[in-house]
Amino acid sequence: MNLEVLRRPDLTPPGPSAIAAQPVGLPADLAAKAGLRLGIMALMYAAAYAITYTLSRVVENLPQRLGDDVFLHPDVAAGIFIGISLLICALALSGRVNPYRLIGLGLIYEVVGAIGIEIDLLWWPSFGLWPPNREFVVNGISWTCPWIIAFPMLVPTTPGKAVLTALTAASVRPFVLLLLAAQGVPFSKAGVGAAALMDLTLPNYVCAGIAIVGARIVWGYGSHITKARLMGSYRLVEKLGEGGMGEVWKAEHRMLARPAAIKLIRSDLDTTSPGTPPTMAMHRFEREVQATAALRSPHTVVVYDYGYTDRGVFFYVMELLNGLSLQRAVEKHGPMPAERVIHILRQACHSLAEAHDQGMIHRDIKPGNLFVCRQGRECDFVKVLDFGLVKRLDQARERQVELTEVGAFAGTPAYGSPESALADREAIDARSDIYSLGCVAYWLLSGRTVFDAPTPVMMLVQHVKQEPDPPSHYSELEIPEALDALVLQCLRKDRSERPGSADELAARLAAVQLENSWTQERAREWWDLHYPLTERAAAAVRAPADL
Repeated sequence: MNLEVLRRPDLTPPGPSAIAAQPVGLPADLAAKAGLRLGIMALMYAAAYAITYTLSRVVENLPQRLGDDVFLHPDVAAGIFIGISLLICALALSGRVNPYRLIGLGLIYEVVGAIGIEIDLLWWPSFGLWPPNREFVVNGISWTCPWIIAFPMLVPTTPGKAVLTALTAASVRPFVLLLLAAQGVPFSKAGVGAAALMDLTLPNYVCAGIAIVGARIVWGYGSHITKARLMGSYRLVEKLGEGGMGEVWKAEHRMLARPAAIKLIRSDLDTTSPGTPPTMAMHRFEREVQATAALRSPHTVVVYDYGYTDRGVFFYVMELLNGLSLQRAVEKHGPMPAERVIHILRQACHSLAEAHDQGMIHRDIKPGNLFVCRQGRECDFVKVLDFGLVKRLDQARERQVELTEVGAFAGTPAYGSPESALADREAIDARSDIYSLGCVAYWLLSGRTVFDAPTPVMMLVQHVKQEPDPPSHYSELEIPEALDALVLQCLRKDRSERPGSADELAARLAAVQLENSWTQERAREWWDLHYPLTERAAAAVRAPADL
Protein backbone atom coordinates (compact mmCIF):
# COMPACT_ATOMS: atom_id res chain seq x y z
CA MET A 1 0.00 0.00 0.00
CA ASN A 2 1.31 3.44 -0.89
CA LEU A 3 1.27 5.62 2.20
CA GLU A 4 1.01 9.12 0.84
CA VAL A 5 -0.04 12.38 2.43
CA LEU A 6 -3.58 12.01 3.65
CA ARG A 7 -6.14 14.74 3.16
CA ARG A 8 -9.76 15.41 3.75
CA PRO A 9 -11.84 15.48 0.56
CA ASP A 10 -12.31 19.22 1.03
CA LEU A 11 -8.69 20.01 1.87
CA THR A 12 -5.53 20.24 -0.22
CA PRO A 13 -2.48 18.22 0.77
CA PRO A 14 0.29 20.00 2.66
CA GLY A 15 3.02 21.49 0.55
CA PRO A 16 6.62 20.31 0.31
CA SER A 17 7.75 22.71 3.02
CA ALA A 18 5.41 21.12 5.53
CA ILE A 19 6.82 17.71 4.75
CA ALA A 20 10.41 18.86 4.81
CA ALA A 21 9.97 20.41 8.23
CA GLN A 22 9.31 17.01 9.75
CA PRO A 23 12.10 14.88 11.23
CA VAL A 24 13.14 12.33 8.64
CA GLY A 25 14.98 9.15 9.56
CA LEU A 26 14.49 5.46 10.10
CA PRO A 27 10.91 4.67 11.25
CA ALA A 28 10.53 2.93 14.59
CA ASP A 29 9.28 -0.36 13.17
CA LEU A 30 12.14 -0.54 10.66
CA ALA A 31 14.63 0.35 13.41
CA ALA A 32 13.28 -2.54 15.49
CA LYS A 33 13.77 -4.90 12.54
CA ALA A 34 17.30 -3.58 12.04
CA GLY A 35 18.04 -4.34 15.70
CA LEU A 36 16.78 -7.88 15.20
CA ARG A 37 19.03 -8.30 12.16
CA LEU A 38 21.96 -7.03 14.23
CA GLY A 39 21.34 -9.81 16.74
CA ILE A 40 21.26 -12.43 14.00
CA MET A 41 24.48 -11.07 12.46
CA ALA A 42 26.22 -11.13 15.84
CA LEU A 43 25.14 -14.74 16.39
CA MET A 44 26.41 -15.76 12.95
CA TYR A 45 29.68 -13.92 13.60
CA ALA A 46 30.19 -15.76 16.90
CA ALA A 47 29.47 -19.14 15.31
CA ALA A 48 31.74 -18.51 12.31
CA TYR A 49 34.52 -17.19 14.56
CA ALA A 50 34.38 -20.22 16.85
CA ILE A 51 34.45 -22.65 13.93
CA THR A 52 37.25 -20.97 11.93
CA TYR A 53 39.44 -20.38 14.98
CA THR A 54 39.07 -23.97 16.15
CA LEU A 55 39.93 -25.29 12.69
CA SER A 56 42.99 -23.04 12.39
CA ARG A 57 44.20 -24.17 15.79
CA VAL A 58 43.88 -27.82 14.76
CA VAL A 59 45.57 -27.27 11.39
CA GLU A 60 48.57 -25.58 12.97
CA ASN A 61 48.89 -28.58 15.34
CA LEU A 62 49.85 -26.28 18.19
CA PRO A 63 49.91 -28.88 20.99
CA GLN A 64 52.79 -30.76 19.29
CA ARG A 65 54.68 -27.55 18.49
CA LEU A 66 54.32 -25.98 21.90
CA GLY A 67 54.36 -28.95 24.21
CA ASP A 68 51.78 -29.42 26.93
CA ASP A 69 50.76 -25.76 27.07
CA VAL A 70 47.63 -25.94 24.93
CA PHE A 71 45.88 -22.90 26.48
CA LEU A 72 47.15 -19.91 24.54
CA HIS A 73 46.75 -16.15 24.59
CA PRO A 74 44.92 -16.23 21.22
CA ASP A 75 42.33 -18.48 22.88
CA VAL A 76 41.56 -15.66 25.30
CA ALA A 77 41.33 -13.12 22.47
CA ALA A 78 39.03 -15.39 20.46
CA GLY A 79 36.86 -15.91 23.55
CA ILE A 80 36.57 -12.14 24.01
CA PHE A 81 35.33 -11.52 20.46
CA ILE A 82 32.93 -14.46 20.59
CA GLY A 83 31.66 -13.27 23.97
CA ILE A 84 31.13 -9.70 22.70
CA SER A 85 29.17 -11.07 19.75
CA LEU A 86 26.96 -13.21 21.96
CA LEU A 87 26.35 -10.23 24.25
CA ILE A 88 25.27 -8.07 21.29
CA CYS A 89 23.01 -10.91 20.13
CA ALA A 90 21.39 -11.21 23.56
CA LEU A 91 20.78 -7.47 23.82
CA ALA A 92 19.32 -7.27 20.32
CA LEU A 93 17.00 -10.24 20.71
CA SER A 94 15.84 -9.33 24.22
CA GLY A 95 13.76 -6.39 22.96
CA ARG A 96 14.68 -4.37 26.08
CA VAL A 97 17.09 -1.97 24.39
CA ASN A 98 15.85 1.04 22.46
CA PRO A 99 16.27 0.13 18.76
CA TYR A 100 18.01 3.40 17.94
CA ARG A 101 20.52 2.94 20.77
CA LEU A 102 21.00 -0.62 19.63
CA ILE A 103 21.86 0.56 16.12
CA GLY A 104 24.39 3.00 17.61
CA LEU A 105 25.92 0.14 19.57
CA GLY A 106 25.95 -1.87 16.35
CA LEU A 107 28.19 0.73 14.67
CA ILE A 108 30.80 0.19 17.37
CA TYR A 109 30.36 -3.54 16.96
CA GLU A 110 31.07 -3.26 13.23
CA VAL A 111 34.53 -1.89 14.00
CA VAL A 112 35.08 -4.42 16.80
CA GLY A 113 34.09 -7.21 14.40
CA ALA A 114 36.65 -5.99 11.86
CA ILE A 115 39.34 -5.96 14.55
CA GLY A 116 38.40 -9.52 15.48
CA ILE A 117 38.82 -10.62 11.87
CA GLU A 118 42.12 -8.86 11.22
CA ILE A 119 43.74 -9.59 14.57
CA ASP A 120 44.18 -13.16 13.37
CA LEU A 121 47.21 -11.78 11.48
CA LEU A 122 48.73 -10.59 14.74
CA TRP A 123 48.14 -13.60 16.92
CA TRP A 124 50.92 -15.94 15.97
CA PRO A 125 53.86 -13.49 15.61
CA SER A 126 52.72 -11.22 18.47
CA PHE A 127 52.49 -14.07 20.98
CA GLY A 128 55.73 -15.68 19.84
CA LEU A 129 53.97 -18.56 18.17
CA TRP A 130 55.36 -18.03 14.66
CA PRO A 131 58.77 -19.55 13.77
CA PRO A 132 61.29 -16.71 13.16
CA ASN A 133 62.62 -18.28 9.97
CA ARG A 134 59.16 -18.90 8.49
CA GLU A 135 57.72 -16.39 6.05
CA PHE A 136 54.34 -14.88 7.02
CA VAL A 137 51.86 -14.98 4.11
CA VAL A 138 49.21 -12.23 3.86
CA ASN A 139 46.41 -12.55 1.31
CA GLY A 140 45.13 -9.53 -0.57
CA ILE A 141 41.44 -10.06 0.21
CA SER A 142 40.29 -10.13 3.82
CA TRP A 143 37.08 -11.50 5.34
CA THR A 144 36.60 -7.94 6.54
CA CYS A 145 35.45 -7.02 3.02
CA PRO A 146 32.08 -8.85 3.09
CA TRP A 147 31.65 -7.74 6.70
CA ILE A 148 32.04 -4.07 5.72
CA ILE A 149 29.60 -4.40 2.81
CA ALA A 150 26.91 -6.42 4.58
CA PHE A 151 26.74 -4.47 7.83
CA PRO A 152 25.24 -1.11 6.69
CA MET A 153 22.87 -2.94 4.33
CA LEU A 154 21.33 -4.95 7.17
CA VAL A 155 21.75 -2.39 9.97
CA PRO A 156 21.08 0.99 8.32
CA THR A 157 22.32 4.24 9.78
CA THR A 158 22.83 7.84 8.67
CA PRO A 159 25.21 8.33 5.72
CA GLY A 160 27.67 10.26 7.88
CA LYS A 161 27.93 7.51 10.47
CA ALA A 162 28.12 4.88 7.74
CA VAL A 163 31.15 6.67 6.21
CA LEU A 164 32.89 6.89 9.58
CA THR A 165 32.37 3.26 10.58
CA ALA A 166 33.09 1.79 7.12
CA LEU A 167 36.38 3.69 6.77
CA THR A 168 37.39 2.85 10.34
CA ALA A 169 36.68 -0.84 9.79
CA ALA A 170 38.59 -0.76 6.49
CA SER A 171 41.60 0.87 8.20
CA VAL A 172 42.00 -1.95 10.71
CA ARG A 173 44.04 -4.09 8.28
CA PRO A 174 46.65 -1.44 7.35
CA PHE A 175 47.03 -0.60 11.03
CA VAL A 176 47.62 -4.28 11.84
CA LEU A 177 50.11 -4.64 8.99
CA LEU A 178 52.07 -1.62 10.20
CA LEU A 179 52.26 -3.19 13.67
CA LEU A 180 53.58 -6.41 12.15
CA ALA A 181 56.16 -4.51 10.12
CA ALA A 182 57.26 -2.71 13.27
CA GLN A 183 57.88 -6.12 14.89
CA GLY A 184 60.10 -7.17 11.97
CA VAL A 185 57.85 -10.02 10.85
CA PRO A 186 58.96 -11.30 7.39
CA PHE A 187 56.24 -11.18 4.75
CA SER A 188 55.83 -13.05 1.50
CA LYS A 189 55.76 -9.69 -0.29
CA ALA A 190 59.30 -8.76 0.87
CA GLY A 191 58.24 -6.29 3.47
CA VAL A 192 55.35 -3.94 3.66
CA GLY A 193 56.21 -1.11 1.35
CA ALA A 194 53.82 1.46 -0.07
CA ALA A 195 52.93 -0.65 -3.12
CA ALA A 196 52.49 -3.85 -1.09
CA LEU A 197 50.48 -2.06 1.57
CA MET A 198 48.15 -0.66 -1.09
CA ASP A 199 47.78 -4.11 -2.65
CA LEU A 200 46.86 -5.60 0.72
CA THR A 201 44.51 -2.85 1.91
CA LEU A 202 42.91 -1.41 -1.23
CA PRO A 203 40.14 -4.08 -1.39
CA ASN A 204 39.00 -3.03 2.09
CA TYR A 205 38.60 0.59 1.02
CA VAL A 206 36.88 -0.39 -2.22
CA CYS A 207 34.38 -2.40 -0.16
CA ALA A 208 34.02 0.54 2.21
CA GLY A 209 33.08 2.72 -0.76
CA ILE A 210 30.50 0.16 -1.88
CA ALA A 211 29.14 0.01 1.66
CA ILE A 212 28.84 3.79 1.87
CA VAL A 213 26.87 3.95 -1.38
CA GLY A 214 24.64 1.08 -0.23
CA ALA A 215 24.13 2.71 3.17
CA ARG A 216 22.98 5.95 1.52
CA ILE A 217 20.49 4.02 -0.61
CA VAL A 218 19.11 2.02 2.32
CA TRP A 219 18.87 5.10 4.51
CA GLY A 220 17.18 6.94 1.66
CA TYR A 221 14.50 4.26 1.55
CA GLY A 222 13.92 4.69 5.28
CA SER A 223 13.68 8.47 4.90
CA HIS A 224 11.27 8.07 1.98
CA ILE A 225 9.05 5.82 4.09
CA THR A 226 9.15 8.35 6.93
CA LYS A 227 8.11 11.13 4.56
CA ALA A 228 5.37 8.95 3.14
CA ARG A 229 4.07 8.38 6.65
CA LEU A 230 3.65 12.10 7.27
CA MET A 231 -0.06 12.13 6.59
CA GLY A 232 -1.41 15.62 6.77
CA SER A 233 -1.41 16.55 10.45
CA TYR A 234 -0.44 13.02 11.49
CA ARG A 235 2.72 10.98 11.35
CA LEU A 236 2.52 7.19 11.22
CA VAL A 237 4.66 5.69 13.94
CA GLU A 238 4.04 1.95 14.16
CA LYS A 239 1.81 -0.62 12.53
CA LEU A 240 -0.59 -2.05 15.11
CA GLY A 241 -2.45 -4.59 13.05
CA GLU A 242 -3.28 -5.83 9.59
CA GLY A 243 -6.20 -7.75 8.20
CA GLY A 244 -8.25 -8.44 5.13
CA MET A 245 -9.58 -4.88 4.97
CA GLY A 246 -6.39 -2.92 5.55
CA GLU A 247 -4.04 -1.72 8.25
CA VAL A 248 -4.21 0.10 11.57
CA TRP A 249 -1.29 2.35 12.54
CA LYS A 250 -0.33 4.20 15.65
CA ALA A 251 0.07 7.86 14.75
CA GLU A 252 1.00 11.17 16.32
CA HIS A 253 -0.43 14.60 15.63
CA ARG A 254 2.37 16.90 14.48
CA MET A 255 1.29 19.90 16.55
CA LEU A 256 -0.92 18.65 19.36
CA ALA A 257 1.31 15.69 20.29
CA ARG A 258 -1.95 13.74 20.48
CA PRO A 259 -1.67 9.99 19.92
CA ALA A 260 -4.16 8.51 17.49
CA ALA A 261 -4.88 5.40 15.47
CA ILE A 262 -5.21 5.61 11.69
CA LYS A 263 -7.13 2.97 9.82
CA LEU A 264 -6.12 2.56 6.17
CA ILE A 265 -8.46 0.63 3.90
CA ARG A 266 -6.84 -1.50 1.24
CA SER A 267 -7.06 0.19 -2.14
CA ASP A 268 -7.64 -3.10 -3.98
CA LEU A 269 -11.01 -3.47 -2.26
CA ASP A 270 -12.27 -0.76 -4.57
CA THR A 271 -11.68 -0.46 -8.28
CA THR A 272 -12.24 3.26 -8.58
CA SER A 273 -9.47 5.38 -10.01
CA PRO A 274 -8.17 8.55 -8.33
CA GLY A 275 -10.67 11.36 -8.40
CA THR A 276 -13.72 9.15 -8.99
CA PRO A 277 -16.46 8.58 -6.41
CA PRO A 278 -16.06 5.54 -4.15
CA THR A 279 -18.08 2.43 -4.93
CA MET A 280 -19.94 0.00 -2.71
CA ALA A 281 -16.95 -1.14 -0.66
CA MET A 282 -15.91 2.41 0.18
CA HIS A 283 -19.44 3.41 1.15
CA ARG A 284 -19.20 1.06 4.10
CA PHE A 285 -16.18 2.85 5.54
CA GLU A 286 -17.48 6.33 4.81
CA ARG A 287 -20.65 5.46 6.63
CA GLU A 288 -18.72 3.94 9.51
CA VAL A 289 -16.92 7.24 10.05
CA GLN A 290 -20.01 9.38 9.64
CA ALA A 291 -22.09 7.18 11.94
CA THR A 292 -19.42 6.96 14.62
CA ALA A 293 -18.70 10.69 14.49
CA ALA A 294 -22.39 11.42 15.10
CA LEU A 295 -22.35 9.51 18.41
CA ARG A 296 -21.35 11.17 21.65
CA SER A 297 -21.43 8.30 24.12
CA PRO A 298 -18.10 8.08 25.99
CA HIS A 299 -18.24 4.35 25.28
CA THR A 300 -18.14 4.84 21.51
CA VAL A 301 -14.71 5.22 19.93
CA VAL A 302 -13.99 8.84 19.00
CA VAL A 303 -13.29 9.63 15.34
CA TYR A 304 -11.12 12.67 14.64
CA ASP A 305 -10.88 12.87 10.87
CA TYR A 306 -11.23 10.97 7.59
CA GLY A 307 -10.55 11.32 3.89
CA TYR A 308 -8.78 9.83 0.88
CA THR A 309 -5.17 9.72 -0.22
CA ASP A 310 -4.18 11.02 -3.63
CA ARG A 311 -4.69 7.53 -5.02
CA GLY A 312 -8.09 7.02 -3.49
CA VAL A 313 -7.10 4.99 -0.40
CA PHE A 314 -9.67 5.63 2.30
CA PHE A 315 -8.49 6.43 5.84
CA TYR A 316 -9.87 7.65 9.09
CA VAL A 317 -8.27 8.81 12.32
CA MET A 318 -9.60 7.68 15.69
CA GLU A 319 -8.55 7.82 19.30
CA LEU A 320 -5.74 5.55 20.43
CA LEU A 321 -6.98 2.99 22.95
CA ASN A 322 -4.77 1.81 25.78
CA GLY A 323 -6.15 -1.66 26.29
CA LEU A 324 -7.19 -4.84 24.55
CA SER A 325 -10.24 -6.34 22.92
CA LEU A 326 -12.57 -8.64 24.83
CA GLN A 327 -11.59 -11.33 22.35
CA ARG A 328 -7.97 -11.16 23.40
CA ALA A 329 -8.79 -10.59 27.06
CA VAL A 330 -10.63 -13.91 27.36
CA GLU A 331 -8.18 -15.77 25.14
CA LYS A 332 -5.29 -14.65 27.33
CA HIS A 333 -6.82 -14.50 30.80
CA GLY A 334 -9.84 -16.80 30.64
CA PRO A 335 -13.53 -16.22 31.49
CA MET A 336 -14.47 -13.24 33.64
CA PRO A 337 -16.44 -13.18 36.88
CA ALA A 338 -20.11 -12.31 36.59
CA GLU A 339 -19.79 -8.92 38.26
CA ARG A 340 -17.11 -7.82 35.79
CA VAL A 341 -19.14 -9.07 32.82
CA ILE A 342 -22.13 -7.03 33.98
CA HIS A 343 -19.92 -3.96 34.40
CA ILE A 344 -18.66 -4.34 30.82
CA LEU A 345 -22.02 -5.10 29.22
CA ARG A 346 -23.74 -2.10 30.81
CA GLN A 347 -21.15 0.21 29.25
CA ALA A 348 -21.62 -1.41 25.85
CA CYS A 349 -25.38 -0.89 26.26
CA HIS A 350 -24.74 2.83 26.83
CA SER A 351 -23.07 3.13 23.41
CA LEU A 352 -25.64 0.99 21.62
CA ALA A 353 -28.59 2.78 23.22
CA GLU A 354 -27.47 6.09 21.74
CA ALA A 355 -26.91 4.50 18.34
CA HIS A 356 -30.37 2.90 18.44
CA ASP A 357 -31.93 6.22 19.50
CA GLN A 358 -30.46 7.76 16.34
CA GLY A 359 -31.95 5.01 14.21
CA MET A 360 -28.74 3.02 13.75
CA ILE A 361 -27.90 -0.59 14.51
CA HIS A 362 -24.36 -1.88 14.67
CA ARG A 363 -24.80 -5.38 13.12
CA ASP A 364 -21.28 -6.54 14.06
CA ILE A 365 -21.18 -6.63 17.84
CA LYS A 366 -18.51 -9.16 18.84
CA PRO A 367 -15.65 -9.40 21.38
CA GLY A 368 -13.17 -8.13 18.79
CA ASN A 369 -15.16 -4.90 18.42
CA LEU A 370 -15.42 -4.20 22.15
CA PHE A 371 -12.30 -2.81 23.78
CA VAL A 372 -11.67 -2.65 27.49
CA CYS A 373 -9.23 0.11 28.34
CA ARG A 374 -7.52 2.39 30.77
CA GLN A 375 -9.24 5.73 30.20
CA GLY A 376 -7.64 8.43 32.28
CA ARG A 377 -7.95 7.23 35.89
CA GLU A 378 -10.67 4.71 35.07
CA CYS A 379 -9.96 1.06 34.40
CA ASP A 380 -12.14 -1.41 32.53
CA PHE A 381 -13.58 1.40 30.45
CA VAL A 382 -15.41 -0.05 27.42
CA LYS A 383 -15.22 1.33 23.89
CA VAL A 384 -17.42 0.07 21.04
CA LEU A 385 -15.61 -0.02 17.69
CA ASP A 386 -16.28 -0.63 14.01
CA PHE A 387 -19.64 0.75 12.97
CA GLY A 388 -18.78 -0.29 9.40
CA LEU A 389 -21.94 -2.42 9.03
CA VAL A 390 -24.21 0.15 10.65
CA LYS A 391 -27.70 0.30 9.15
CA ARG A 392 -30.25 3.07 9.48
CA LEU A 393 -33.74 2.06 10.46
CA ASP A 394 -35.39 5.17 9.07
CA GLN A 395 -35.00 4.13 5.45
CA ALA A 396 -38.02 6.20 4.46
CA ARG A 397 -36.13 9.31 5.48
CA GLU A 398 -32.77 8.28 4.05
CA ARG A 399 -32.22 5.72 1.33
CA GLN A 400 -30.27 2.75 2.64
CA VAL A 401 -27.00 2.06 0.85
CA GLU A 402 -26.73 -1.73 0.73
CA LEU A 403 -23.24 -3.01 1.38
CA THR A 404 -23.93 -6.65 0.70
CA GLU A 405 -25.63 -8.52 -2.06
CA VAL A 406 -29.16 -9.76 -1.62
CA GLY A 407 -29.19 -12.81 0.61
CA ALA A 408 -25.63 -12.19 1.88
CA PHE A 409 -24.81 -12.28 5.60
CA ALA A 410 -23.38 -9.11 7.13
CA GLY A 411 -21.47 -9.55 10.35
CA THR A 412 -19.56 -12.32 12.13
CA PRO A 413 -21.18 -15.81 12.06
CA ALA A 414 -20.34 -16.70 15.67
CA TYR A 415 -22.17 -13.58 16.91
CA GLY A 416 -24.87 -13.08 14.30
CA SER A 417 -28.59 -13.04 15.10
CA PRO A 418 -31.01 -15.50 13.46
CA GLU A 419 -32.57 -12.75 11.35
CA SER A 420 -29.11 -11.69 10.18
CA ALA A 421 -28.30 -15.30 9.33
CA LEU A 422 -31.47 -15.43 7.23
CA ALA A 423 -30.56 -12.07 5.64
CA ASP A 424 -34.03 -10.82 6.59
CA ARG A 425 -33.25 -7.11 6.31
CA GLU A 426 -36.74 -6.05 7.33
CA ALA A 427 -36.42 -8.00 10.60
CA ILE A 428 -33.01 -6.64 11.55
CA ASP A 429 -33.40 -4.00 14.24
CA ALA A 430 -31.98 -3.02 17.63
CA ARG A 431 -32.83 -6.44 19.03
CA SER A 432 -30.32 -7.96 16.59
CA ASP A 433 -27.59 -6.08 18.44
CA ILE A 434 -29.07 -7.35 21.71
CA TYR A 435 -28.70 -10.93 20.42
CA SER A 436 -25.07 -10.29 19.46
CA LEU A 437 -24.40 -8.72 22.85
CA GLY A 438 -25.85 -11.87 24.43
CA CYS A 439 -23.31 -13.86 22.40
CA VAL A 440 -20.57 -11.59 23.75
CA ALA A 441 -21.81 -12.18 27.31
CA TYR A 442 -21.71 -15.92 26.66
CA TRP A 443 -18.09 -15.61 25.53
CA LEU A 444 -17.08 -13.52 28.55
CA LEU A 445 -18.72 -15.89 31.05
CA SER A 446 -17.72 -19.23 29.56
CA GLY A 447 -14.74 -18.58 27.31
CA ARG A 448 -16.50 -20.16 24.32
CA THR A 449 -18.92 -19.11 21.62
CA VAL A 450 -22.61 -19.94 21.87
CA PHE A 451 -22.31 -22.56 19.13
CA ASP A 452 -19.36 -24.49 17.77
CA ALA A 453 -19.42 -25.47 14.11
CA PRO A 454 -16.72 -26.35 11.55
CA THR A 455 -17.97 -23.86 8.93
CA PRO A 456 -19.55 -20.39 9.01
CA VAL A 457 -22.65 -21.67 7.20
CA MET A 458 -23.22 -24.40 9.80
CA MET A 459 -22.70 -21.79 12.53
CA LEU A 460 -25.43 -19.61 11.04
CA VAL A 461 -27.77 -22.61 10.78
CA GLN A 462 -27.27 -23.27 14.50
CA HIS A 463 -28.15 -19.68 15.33
CA VAL A 464 -31.39 -20.14 13.41
CA LYS A 465 -32.45 -23.59 14.64
CA GLN A 466 -30.52 -24.77 17.71
CA GLU A 467 -31.24 -23.75 21.30
CA PRO A 468 -28.10 -22.88 23.28
CA ASP A 469 -27.04 -24.33 26.60
CA PRO A 470 -26.77 -21.83 29.46
CA PRO A 471 -23.28 -20.33 29.86
CA SER A 472 -23.07 -21.76 33.40
CA HIS A 473 -22.99 -25.21 31.78
CA TYR A 474 -19.45 -24.47 30.51
CA SER A 475 -18.04 -22.23 33.22
CA GLU A 476 -16.22 -23.10 36.42
CA LEU A 477 -17.02 -19.65 37.80
CA GLU A 478 -20.20 -18.93 39.73
CA ILE A 479 -22.87 -17.39 37.48
CA PRO A 480 -26.06 -16.07 39.11
CA GLU A 481 -29.22 -17.74 37.85
CA ALA A 482 -30.69 -14.37 36.92
CA LEU A 483 -27.71 -13.57 34.72
CA ASP A 484 -27.76 -17.04 33.19
CA ALA A 485 -31.44 -16.61 32.32
CA LEU A 486 -30.96 -13.07 31.01
CA VAL A 487 -28.20 -14.18 28.62
CA LEU A 488 -30.44 -16.96 27.30
CA GLN A 489 -33.27 -14.47 26.87
CA CYS A 490 -30.98 -12.28 24.74
CA LEU A 491 -30.38 -15.38 22.60
CA ARG A 492 -34.04 -16.15 21.87
CA LYS A 493 -34.78 -16.95 18.23
CA ASP A 494 -37.90 -14.80 18.33
CA ARG A 495 -36.70 -11.23 18.63
CA SER A 496 -39.91 -10.22 20.40
CA GLU A 497 -38.85 -12.40 23.36
CA ARG A 498 -35.53 -10.60 23.80
CA PRO A 499 -35.04 -7.43 25.86
CA GLY A 500 -36.64 -4.67 23.82
CA SER A 501 -33.79 -2.17 24.00
CA ALA A 502 -30.24 -1.63 25.17
CA ASP A 503 -31.56 0.53 28.02
CA GLU A 504 -33.83 -2.29 29.16
CA LEU A 505 -30.95 -4.75 29.04
CA ALA A 506 -28.72 -2.39 31.01
CA ALA A 507 -31.43 -1.97 33.68
CA ARG A 508 -31.92 -5.72 34.00
CA LEU A 509 -28.17 -6.28 34.23
CA ALA A 510 -28.00 -3.73 37.04
CA ALA A 511 -30.80 -5.58 38.87
CA VAL A 512 -28.91 -8.89 39.02
CA GLN A 513 -28.08 -9.74 42.63
CA LEU A 514 -24.34 -10.27 43.11
CA GLU A 515 -22.30 -11.48 46.06
CA ASN A 516 -19.46 -9.16 45.06
CA SER A 517 -19.39 -5.96 43.05
CA TRP A 518 -16.83 -4.97 40.46
CA THR A 519 -15.29 -1.77 41.82
CA GLN A 520 -12.65 0.54 40.42
CA GLU A 521 -10.29 -0.75 43.08
CA ARG A 522 -10.67 -4.32 41.82
CA ALA A 523 -10.39 -3.19 38.22
CA ARG A 524 -7.24 -1.22 38.96
CA GLU A 525 -5.71 -4.20 40.76
CA TRP A 526 -6.38 -6.38 37.72
CA TRP A 527 -4.82 -3.88 35.32
CA ASP A 528 -1.83 -3.21 37.56
CA LEU A 529 -1.21 -6.95 37.76
CA HIS A 530 -1.54 -7.76 34.06
CA TYR A 531 -0.80 -4.46 32.31
CA PRO A 532 1.05 -2.13 34.69
CA LEU A 533 1.67 1.34 33.33
CA THR A 534 5.40 1.03 33.96
CA GLU A 535 5.72 -1.77 31.43
CA ARG A 536 6.06 -1.18 27.73
CA ALA A 537 3.31 -3.72 27.11
CA ALA A 538 0.80 -1.52 28.92
CA ALA A 539 1.31 1.29 26.43
CA ALA A 540 0.97 -0.98 23.44
CA VAL A 541 -2.34 -0.58 21.68
CA ARG A 542 -4.03 -3.62 20.24
CA ALA A 543 -5.69 -3.18 16.89
CA PRO A 544 -9.23 -4.39 16.35
CA ALA A 545 -9.43 -8.12 15.72
CA ASP A 546 -10.96 -7.66 12.27
CA LEU A 547 -10.23 -4.86 9.84
